[in-house]
Amino acid sequence: MERKSNQPMPYEDKRFTGRLNELAKLSLWMQDQAAGTQVFSITGMGGIGKSSLMSRISQIGKNAGCVCIWLDGRSFTPTPASFLENLSAAASLEQLGFSYAHPLQILIEASPLKRVMLFIDTFEELSLLEGWLLDAFLPKLPAAGVAILLASRPRLPLTWIAHPIWGPRVTEFKLAHFTDIEMYDYIESFGTFSDETVGQLVRHSDGHPLALALSVDAAMRDASSGHEKQIISQSISARVLHEVTSPLLQPMVDVLTVLPQANQEMISRLLHLPVPVQQFRELAGLSFVRTVDGGLALHDVARMHLLRDFGQREPERLLQLQSSAAQLLYRKLQQSDRKERQKIASQMLVLSKDLLSPHRGYADFSVEGLPSLEQAAASDLPKLHEMLVEWCSYSIDAHSYDAYHEFLDEIMGRFPESVAVVRDSQGQAMGMFIIVLVYYETGMLLKRYFPHELAECFKEEEWRCDPDKADTYYPVLTTATNQMPGYTREELIGLLTLDRLSLLGDGSRAILIATNDVLKQQLQGIGFKIRPTAARACDVTWAKADILELDFRAENFGEWVLSFFKGSDERQERTNGMFHTLKSKEQEQHLRKMLLSLHEPVELEDYASWFAGIGSGLELQRFLLHMLRSVEEYGLSEENRAILHAAYWLHAGNPDAAALECSMSRATFYRYLKKAVANFAQVLSAKLGECLSEREVDYMEV
Repeated sequence: MERKSNQPMPYEDKRFTGRLNELAKLSLWMQDQAAGTQVFSITGMGGIGKSSLMSRISQIGKNAGCVCIWLDGRSFTPTPASFLENLSAAASLEQLGFSYAHPLQILIEASPLKRVMLFIDTFEELSLLEGWLLDAFLPKLPAAGVAILLASRPRLPLTWIAHPIWGPRVTEFKLAHFTDIEMYDYIESFGTFSDETVGQLVRHSDGHPLALALSVDAAMRDASSGHEKQIISQSISARVLHEVTSPLLQPMVDVLTVLPQANQEMISRLLHLPVPVQQFRELAGLSFVRTVDGGLALHDVARMHLLRDFGQREPERLLQLQSSAAQLLYRKLQQSDRKERQKIASQMLVLSKDLLSPHRGYADFSVEGLPSLEQAAASDLPKLHEMLVEWCSYSIDAHSYDAYHEFLDEIMGRFPESVAVVRDSQGQAMGMFIIVLVYYETGMLLKRYFPHELAECFKEEEWRCDPDKADTYYPVLTTATNQMPGYTREELIGLLTLDRLSLLGDGSRAILIATNDVLKQQLQGIGFKIRPTAARACDVTWAKADILELDFRAENFGEWVLSFFKGSDERQERTNGMFHTLKSKEQEQHLRKMLLSLHEPVELEDYASWFAGIGSGLELQRFLLHMLRSVEEYGLSEENRAILHAAYWLHAGNPDAAALECSMSRATFYRYLKKAVANFAQVLSAKLGECLSEREVDYMEV
């Protein structure tokens, strides 16, 4: 029989984290002089820490003088004879040095002075013994001195909870994910990590103990690659899906992996099969599935890892399922009222976020583990002004700084719903997005602070309307800090932008003035139309202003989202071509995407076939790095190489640090980076055939 040791290693005390409420309730039984025989049910999804808590309780029990007997429901067949045989063997092991006539005598003779704790892990494997345990085994136990601890994924069946004798003796522990404080405590028990690493560990585990343990182990081995993250996701997926015993449930889990939430009808439509009520109830009973207003949803951490694993194993099937789900939501969008449309639009955007734009220079939509957004409060103003100071330094000319700060104060006082923020675990605002629904009152405010911008974007009769007639949003600005552990500024801006785009799902328009070339390129990439301003009053000293517009007033939001799935098919077809056959603009766009994926060889796989002699994403990574490190061998200047290396390798995802590395301001850095990418694309195109077909470069040694 497989049995876990009750004698933990010395470091386990230090690294056991949380579960204070559960331990406190168990402590009451330990301190109770009567110590009536009690059942403690420990439930939760795979990897949540049920076995760890049982081990900790066993340690506490042994230290208090209890006899602790451990069984694992997976180690024997669920029959009374096998149960008693394994129980006897486990009890015998705990009685070494004692003289009992029968191994189970120690259990039968238990009392408040001679307490016994019986642990049964993976108790769900013994469901066939349920009636026998309740009606035959448990009644043989003494009325006091015994604690039965049952660990299982699903909650105990109602036959236990409603049992006239044992129901009142059941105490349920439904294990939750770790809080942020508990995660920090666990991480600190392994040593010192940088704030950025700690933030990434917290974010990628989302409080799931097994995910956190695996992520910390990878960090200690300095293994933060995409391959390592994939192994972690595979481990979580295998553990989570272990309880999916019916092959009929797996496709239903796949649907919930793709859709944020789904009811029985939606699952049936996506699978093109009727889903019986019984199967839907079985799905709802899985430990990693929760019931929500819209039907069922996966727990966030389960969905994150299942989705990552799904994408690695079956990328084409995942894309097809996402496309089908988007079409289903599109039909719901057409049939819904205006209030419901924004919610459905948000779900559609989450489905398509990885397809929205390959460029991550300004906003990164691919972020995992999304923190929630909230309306800004007056108490946020000091932090918002701090972020605005930084935004002003690289976005507008100095003479306009005061106007933006005054505008922020006034809009927070009069129209606070126009300001959305994302917060860290301490409740501090780490990013904000100011977007104004334009009607008479807000239009007058914009006219006072930004008269030229308002005149370029609107005819006066368009904004002089009542609020219920308003159909256009004016995005003023979005900004974020790099101080939120685990998230880059670009990821927070992507999160904010994705959320605010859902406002357009009710049939609205967004129009804005932009001077940042990276922002213009990214917005055009997701469908914004660009046109020049009529005058030059909106320009800044270093850049020309343009008007960008995304108009869904013809109720074409759904078609817009679906177009990204169609576009993904077209992009896949183009991957069969060679890099040097593309037009220069396309070369720059795809090179930028490759450079943004430089740390993730898996993401470079699709581009490997574009280059003669390159057989994998890892080889492409090594080749690009070689070109960035070689001394002007290929015609790329030292300045270009330094900027590209800092931006995409040394300080990937942190443009502030990259700019500092190159001794440039953020605005100057962006301008030089754009030129460096264009030069690199030209060098690649010109030298590709010669360098790769003749294999002059032994890049495998990089």
